[in-house]
Amino acid sequence: MGFREKQRCRKSSLEELGCLFLKEMTYRYKAASPQREEWDISISSHWRHKICDWYYEFIDHYNFDREVVGVAISYFDRYISIQKSCKEDVHTKDKYHLIAVTSLFVAIKLHSMSEDHLVQSRPHALARLLYGHVDPQEIYEMEMAILQQLDWRLNPPTLHMFALNFSQLHPLGDCCSTTTSYLYEATRYQVELAIFIPELLVKFRPSVIVYAALKNTEEKIASENPHILTTDMKQSFETLLKDPSIALDPTAVSQCQLSLKRLCPQLPSLEYFGSDTDATIFPSDHDDEGETSVATISPMNVVDY
Repeated sequence: MGFREKQRCRKSSLEELGCLFLKEMTYRYKAASPQREEWDISISSHWRHKICDWYYEFIDHYNFDREVVGVAISYFDRYISIQKSCKEDVHTKDKYHLIAVTSLFVAIKLHSMSEDHLVQSRPHALARLLYGHVDPQEIYEMEMAILQQLDWRLNPPTLHMFALNFSQLHPLGDCCSTTTSYLYEATRYQVELAIFIPELLVKFRPSVIVYAALKNTEEKIASENPHILTTDMKQSFETLLKDPSIALDPTAVSQCQLSLKRLCPQLPSLEYFGSDTDATIFPSDHDDEGETSVATISPMNVVDY
């Protein structure tokens, strides 16, 4: 890529980042009560973890982009939090199951249509969700309830979007494509794990979570090869992000970095990235039990009292 092309790409990424920053302010979770700023997690962490786990298994089985999981869990969390703030009763296993399946159903319909290679697998995936576990009419009714409760805000700024744009803006792209790929993949890996922790999603904006993950990745790169990531590069990147359309709270970023380090204390080594083993150095957060079981599993099966 030539210099002018890189400049155009960075300008485009910066403009998209500005739009994402504006959009994320309209997609905040509603607090469960006026007295509490955090989400009222009446659904246990174990339940929600299993739902996220099932989302990733289902998406991987049908080869959808993993960004769809972020969209689906955004629908699920926001709908649950709104229901709790309105004191609606959703505290049943069957209801959580229905909301989880419907959220994924809507996310796949809206956010995988541009992928031509999924023309064959998409109908099978939607049919599995629609007819595999619950009454299709219940899914249609829940779909309308979710659309109305979310005020038709169905295009949240995902963690993956921020990760891609932050990575494209980073000066590492001018000197080392392998390290740039590692920067993106290690950042993406951390934010995919963050999706399992609702407290993180409520406390920090998506931009803060992703930037904190990127800063942790920078630290990993600097510790292993300080000659690649120079101080000038880091300062140049931070200066670039001082654009008026972008606002990152340094204190929030530092706090989120610590939270992510507790969640993911050790990133894979940079030296293995780009080798024949690079497909496995960023493992998923669940045990792989084979493709034959993935399509039939559901929150109803894995989420127990």
